[in-house]
Amino acid sequence: MPTASAGAGPRLDSIEIKVTFSDAGAAAAIGTLAPDHGGARRRVYFCEALARSRVPGELPLSDAGVILRLRDGGGRGGDVTARLRPCRRSRIGERWLGFRGQGPDSFGLTGDWSGEHRTLSASFTTDCGSDAVEAVASGAQPPSWALSERQRAFLADCADVRLGCGPLDVLGPVHSVRWDGVRLDHHEVNLESWTLDGPRPLRWLEVSERVPPEGAEVVQASLTALLRRQGLDPGPEEGTKTRRVLEALSLGSRPPQRILWSSS
Repeated sequence: MPTASAGAGPRLDSIEIKVTFSDAGAAAAIGTLAPDHGGARRRVYFCEALARSRVPGELPLSDAGVILRLRDGGGRGGDVTARLRPCRRSRIGERWLGFRGQGPDSFGLTGDWSGEHRTLSASFTTDCGSDAVEAVASGAQPPSWALSERQRAFLADCADVRLGCGPLDVLGPVHSVRWDGVRLDHHEVNLESWTLDGPRPLRWLEVSERVPPEGAEVVQASLTALLRRQGLDPGPEEGTKTRRVLEALSLGSRPPQRILWSSS
């Protein structure tokens, strides 16, 4: 992956370094790292096309590099993100490479680094309001209703899979608590805890730090060493929290809300 900034080569806005802990490891990390005051609470939902699955556990949209996430709560209204990860730079046309933000819409190209795994992520977010998120989560409106016109155009232009050819499943909610700007030595990180309720509740904690592309390797090594000095080691088997949460949701006992991408 190129590690040049937008002004020195192919556009890359930042690197987001991520370290994920799960279950007992997440509880230990929260106890060690999270501030005493409560973080911002939100409900998180995802859209998947489970009807297209050929085998249990298959995630057709995620496997094609498309993640649709809706969030509400925490006093921050609601937003919806259309993310391509991994993103093939060749699919991002000039229209989107030159776009950063306008009105409620924002777009960014980020390097996602989790351990040795590094990939390019293209994220298009719009502030849609909590009412729109609730309407999709309840099945009252289709997922496309919450997306902005630009987001729909972005997915049509750049995604490797068509979202409108069949029903989508609305999965969730996942309960999120987020602490922004937490100081860990000379690092400033964000902490986000995700919890899935059930007979055996599941929990993840992601520690993330967004940095410029230049020097990101040094920051990643420093952050990893700092966490290990505090007795926190995610181990080599941990993946990104989004993938693991989607797997848990798709195989869970709670029936998803299945609705069409668009009502038209």
